[in-house]
Amino acid sequence: MIIVPTVQVAAAEQAVLGQGNVSCRTWSSDRNSSEASARVAWILGFITAFHQYGPRPERDVSSGSSTQQITELVDHHCTQHPTDDVYRAVLAVIDEYKRIRN
Repeated sequence: MIIVPTVQVAAAEQAVLGQGNVSCRTWSSDRNSSEASARVAWILGFITAFHQYGPRPERDVSSGSSTQQITELVDHHCTQHPTDDVYRAVLAVIDEYKRIRN
């Protein structure tokens, strides 16, 4: 019998559109490219959508963090996990914010 972690299966089945599909390796190497602002906008939009449509409506999971603070957390995650994509990096950032709040 093969057991596959549910979280990994659920993440793999998510329909991720746009900049969320960019690999962490690309995120890290292209931070100063013309695409960087589109990726940051995607991240902020994803966090905003999390507030609106998440399992429990959140006021601001990031507790008012600046765009720079949020992207630094994504930078850190991507450095540690270069094979992840931006979507998974942002999920990790949200999880970290939730952990800090509790």
